[in-house]
Amino acid sequence: MNGFSVENKQAAAAAGQSSDASSRFLVLDREADRGLNIRYGLGVDAGGTYTDAAIYDFKRQCLSGKNKALTTRWDFSIGIDQALSGLQKDILGKVELVSVSTTLATNAIVEGKGQKAGLLYMTANRSASEELITHTPKAHVAGRMSISGQEIEPVDPDQIRRAARQMIDQSGVAAFAVSGYAGAVNPAHELLVKQILRKETGMVVSCGHELSDLLNFVIRAQTAVLNARIIPRMIKFFQELDSVLEKRGIEAPVMVVKGDGTLMSSSLARQRPVETILSGPAASVAGARLLTGLKEAMVVDIGGTTTDTAKLKAGVVEVCARGARVGGFETHVKALNMRTVGLGGDSLICWNKNELLLGPGRVAPVVWANAQSPQGAGPALRFMESRLETNPGSVFSQIILVALKGEFPFDPTPKEAELYHILLKRPHALDELAGPLNLVSARLLDTERLEESGLIQRCGLTPTDILHVRGSFRKWEPEAARRLVGILASLARTEPETLMDRVLRKFERDLAGELFKKQLSRDVDMNSNQETGLAGHLLDCILCGGREGYAISARIENPIIGIGAPAHYFLPNAGRKLNAEVVIPEHADVANALGAVTSRVLIRQKASIRPDGRGCFVVENIAGGRQFAKIERAEDWAIEHLKESVQKTALEAGTSRKTVELEIRDRTAPAADGTALLLDRTIQATLSGSPDLTLQPALEKEPAPLI
Repeated sequence: MNGFSVENKQAAAAAGQSSDASSRFLVLDREADRGLNIRYGLGVDAGGTYTDAAIYDFKRQCLSGKNKALTTRWDFSIGIDQALSGLQKDILGKVELVSVSTTLATNAIVEGKGQKAGLLYMTANRSASEELITHTPKAHVAGRMSISGQEIEPVDPDQIRRAARQMIDQSGVAAFAVSGYAGAVNPAHELLVKQILRKETGMVVSCGHELSDLLNFVIRAQTAVLNARIIPRMIKFFQELDSVLEKRGIEAPVMVVKGDGTLMSSSLARQRPVETILSGPAASVAGARLLTGLKEAMVVDIGGTTTDTAKLKAGVVEVCARGARVGGFETHVKALNMRTVGLGGDSLICWNKNELLLGPGRVAPVVWANAQSPQGAGPALRFMESRLETNPGSVFSQIILVALKGEFPFDPTPKEAELYHILLKRPHALDELAGPLNLVSARLLDTERLEESGLIQRCGLTPTDILHVRGSFRKWEPEAARRLVGILASLARTEPETLMDRVLRKFERDLAGELFKKQLSRDVDMNSNQETGLAGHLLDCILCGGREGYAISARIENPIIGIGAPAHYFLPNAGRKLNAEVVIPEHADVANALGAVTSRVLIRQKASIRPDGRGCFVVENIAGGRQFAKIERAEDWAIEHLKESVQKTALEAGTSRKTVELEIRDRTAPAADGTALLLDRTIQATLSGSPDLTLQPALEKEPAPLI
């Protein structure tokens, strides 16, 4: 075995390693980190509202070009191509690495999209599992392991085949998930079931142990189901990305940002798309670190749709140890510990039930809508203004619908086709459509499919529009926004300037509140719905000023890094409310794309050795549940297995680096005679490297799933 062992602090010091009383360290196959021997890398962030592209010069360590475009979720290639169109063609042709962050997996899970997946699970207590696992279709099949990973009952291949065929014929499943009790300890049964399913059906199969080494069987099963469900969407995304890269003459390997801010190859992402949950926010934190050099900071990413807050601690992304929770689903996916609120530059501002609302819904700015048609938004705005003149006390929708040219990806209903052709002529106010469509109320319209396909877009007043009216930001002509501000001011019975002040103050107050809650979240369960009573009053005093006889202030000690295009318009005032240092670096608007292309591959795996109560030692978390008479032999075997496994996974993930660092930690308890009794020995293996991909082997080709 290559490497060296550190047995105690003295030996650690002599070897140049650090240690403590309960840990030993090994370094195997040590080699120098050569870094990336390339000149240009391309980072792409396909966000919820905008797609950012940035070229990074690795030799000069600086940005060489950037551009933004609206994200086209119905076909990502359109938005990506538009973003790349603003970059220098000669440099694009020299790109040697492409790295991508995307909201695709997060959005697919939140929206319940994806193919139907069947779950096969193996437990000793079927009735208890039936209650805990809500997913359908599911099948309880033979194959039992003890908690220590010893086989109790073998897998029945014929039963697996029958269950698979039944799910396909009766439920139309197009993929499978497999999870077994103690599968994280000994995954042999999961691997066997996967092999049988692949041979029988040719479909995608996701195993719980491949995505998590944690023991909660139910959450591992849920994670595997989510992964199987969204694989086709990730494959489609990369097909769209590949088409753009080919069109632009970019021949370079493609990497993807995982939810913990590290990288994996696009081929591995096709198999494990669930690991890209919160990919975009993780890339933004990495970009913030690159642009500022700060290692301890709060990172605030203000986008068009949401504001995400996360933390940098000791130079790395703070990760949620128990797994990310997305769309109401608990997972075992390692992802950054983040708070998200529906507050962004394109949050909808509206007057409803005598209240001025900001978000959480997102629309396109009215200044953008005005530029999409020769007639602009003028006729729609005139309709709203006439409603105010004829019935000053009326309240109506302040939404405008805009059509974008394209082909129907589905067979439209007559009403959908009629609506689309009306909007192609010019943008319409929502309530204005009742007449031409012969409806009692246009709010009864079902526009979901047209909006999802990108054929129509909801527009309204947003903070971006107010910045245009104030002259702080100018991308489109501001007149349409000025008129819509006037309409909302009339509804609110106030002056336009007063209304705009109220909106901006509310944005800054809500943003400061999110920063404060993020800071407290380590110590308190900061549910956004709990801002009531004393807690709400104290927060209001901190953010909006004191009361008669007293004042309350707060101070956030670490700097706050602001990224995203709207950051420098709203964050400085929000930071001042909390007496915090605000840092908004140059190129903060494309931090996500820069973070994507400058991140690294990181692989972690672990094994545990436990006494079996009969004088022997069992190695867990490795297929087979090997047993040894001596702990030294168990440790040697586990280390060698971990080294080979981590290096193989690293190649699949996109790095050729070989150096493996291991931490060996014993957990003990005092025995009756005063000696230390070994409870378990955990071996954690880590490999980190640049995404050089020079030695990446061809991965086993996954079957093409049904899309």
